[in-house]
Formats: sequence, C-alpha cells, structure tokens
Amino acid sequence: MARELHRLSTRGIESTIKKGTEGYGAHNDGGGLTLVIDKFGVRWLFKFTSPVTGKRREMGLGTLATVSLADAREKASEGRGMIAKGLDPLLERATAEAEAVRGAVTFEQCANDTREILRKKWTFDGAVEQWDRVVKELGDLRSMIVKHVKGIDIAKALAVFDDRPTTKKFALSVIRRTMETAVASELREDNPAMTSRVGRLTSLEYKGGNNPSMPYSDVPAFVATLRARDSRAARAFELLILTGTRKEEVAGMLREELDLGKLTWTIPAERTKQRREHVVPLTHRVVEILRQQLDMVDCMVSGVNAHSRNPVATPAHVWADLRSPRLSHNAFQHLLPAGVSVHGFRSSLREYLGDETSVSWNTAEETLGHKVGDATAKAYRRAPGLAKRRAALQYWADFIDGSSNETANKIDKTSAAQGIEEQAA
Repeated sequence: MARELHRLSTRGIESTIKKGTEGYGAHNDGGGLTLVIDKFGVRWLFKFTSPVTGKRREMGLGTLATVSLADAREKASEGRGMIAKGLDPLLERATAEAEAVRGAVTFEQCANDTREILRKKWTFDGAVEQWDRVVKELGDLRSMIVKHVKGIDIAKALAVFDDRPTTKKFALSVIRRTMETAVASELREDNPAMTSRVGRLTSLEYKGGNNPSMPYSDVPAFVATLRARDSRAARAFELLILTGTRKEEVAGMLREELDLGKLTWTIPAERTKQRREHVVPLTHRVVEILRQQLDMVDCMVSGVNAHSRNPVATPAHVWADLRSPRLSHNAFQHLLPAGVSVHGFRSSLREYLGDETSVSWNTAEETLGHKVGDATAKAYRRAPGLAKRRAALQYWADFIDGSSNETANKIDKTSAAQGIEEQAA
C-alpha cells in the first residue's frame, strides 16, 4: 500500500526535471497526488472525486519550489481524510479563505465601504468629507477587526466627542451604519452600536432642537453687512437668505439649472432633501447677484484664455472660480454671527411670511420646498404655485431692502386673490 501511494522519490523527480521537455507530463505519486511538469513549471495537483457533487476535481497544492514532496503528501493525506468524511477539499479551502478574509476586515475598511454605499443617497458633497472626518477621530476603533468590536470599544471611541454632543450623535450613527454593513456582509452576527445598548455605556444626551435662527427683524442689518463684503461667499450667502434655500443647494448650484430669462432656478430632485424637483422663483436682487457672479467668472476665464496656450473651460458650477471648482460646504461659517446657523435663515423667512404678510400657509411651506398635504392633496396639487411663491419672496426681498412699506398695499390686495384661488382649488 505504501508503494502504491509513494511512487515518486526526491531523486527521481530531480532526474526527471533535468530531462527538460522529455520529462514533461503528469507523474502520479498515488492516492490522487500528481506532479505536473510542463513549460509553465513544476507544480503539485491533488485529483479527486467530490463527495458533494460527484464530479472529478483538481486542487492545486503549490509549486515544487515551495512545497516539498513530503509536504505535498501530507496535504494530499488531509484531502483524502476530508473526502472520507464526505467533504469537498476545494470547497473547504474556499470557505477557510473567505473566513480568513472576513476575519481581517477592519472597522475603517468597513466604514469606507459603507460610505460608498450611502453616498449615492446623499444630497450634498460635504457629506463624504463629514463622514471621513468623524471616522478619523474614532481612534483605536479604526484599526480594530470589525468582528471583534464590542459596545465598550464604541463607548471609548465616542468619548472624544463628549464636548460635542451633536457630533457625538452623528459619530454613533456612522458606527451603527458601519456595523449594519458588517452584519449584512456576514462579517459579524450582531450590531453592538444600537443606541439602546451604547446608551448604557456612555451619555448620549442631545440638547439639540431646531437650528438656531436670527429674528427676522435683524436680517436686513445682517444682509447689509454681507453686501459690504466683496466675496463670492457673501454673495452666495445673501442669495441663500433671499431664496430660502439650503446651503447644499446653493453651494452646488449649476449654470444649467438657471433660466434668467424666466427668472427661475430649477433644483433637480437628486439635489434636494425632499428628492423632488424644486423650482425657485428669482427676485430682481437675486438675478443681480447671479449676473454679477457669472460675469465675473466669465471675465476671468476669458482673461486666462487670452494669454494661455492651455485654455480653460467655463466652470459648470455658478460659485466656481479659477482656484476651486465650486463653493465649499462650510464657506458661510466665517460670516455667521454667534448663536445663528445657516439653516436658521429659512426659519427667519418662514416666520416673516407668517407674521408680517397674508401669504397662505401652503404657499409659505412650498416656498421653502416643503411637501404640503397628503397623497390625495398632492394628486390634485400639480401646479407649482410659482406666481404666489414669487410674490412671497419679493415681499421678503423688499423687507430686507427696507422698502416693505411700499409693498404693504400689494400684500393686502394679493391676499384676497390668494384666498379666492385656494378656495377654488
């Protein structure tokens, strides 16, 4: 039996290899172990019939340079032992390799994979930067094998955000979503980052609430300070305030979205929070800001192309310049007074329309791009209400300019017409 299994010898193999092409072929050692010599080299194969599929299979055991005759026989013996138990050696090796790969995935690798999955749903470019910034602050958690992460490890990583409760809440969200990916990828069986579990290990108190806003009575004076600054960030910020739009929408504004002839800005669904197209009516001051910005960029591009052999194309983004392709998500932060958020100016506009004008509730909400009504109401509400929203934003612009008294009568007259139209609708 031993002779049937061990037909080859180390000296015999060396002699066969020295024959060159004459030694090419498959040399059987017995028990399924075969040494193959050809133009590609010298390598071991284990040939067997799978007890799982009933098919003939071949499993590579390595080259002669790395696997000796004795080692090859030991591997072949292990394979025959698996077959005796009804196992397929190739399937078992693939399973072991996959398990080894899963066992080596770090939290940071899984977080990066999660980011790539989620970024398709995010509506602003700054989300990727925000995600990566939080992951970098998670300390030792980043390099931990994701299958070994426990609740105590998460609590320790979150400690760095104790003085930033808002960021701490977001960081926990990053960890929780990463663990969801790990569970879905079968890298682990449970998610230790659930709020109910982590909350027992670290404080998750969040004193958030609404975005802090500026009283609308103070907005005109603030806008005046923006107009005194000669910067694209200041101009973009003023436009944001006048249109009641979000900073992500303004920062990512594209030229192709504008129709200055019709005085509209159409924000596509993929760039809005509500995931539906939003048409913003443009007031005269907004158009003035846009023309100033576009003319300035066009002038810079023309100047460069007139003196360069490498012409540059006109940027697609409205708030681009020759140094950066678009406006940064955080470009407005240095312009903000203490205790006020960029998003809060939407509240300032909403409060002004509710307190100082007769603009209807529906129109005020639609001006901010909010969804109004249930599914039935939306089925009948197909017109964009552009004229009413244009009037609402003009009242806001006039108030900021200090000429709201001139439109007081216009507001009263329009309110009556709005009431009739809404009853008819």
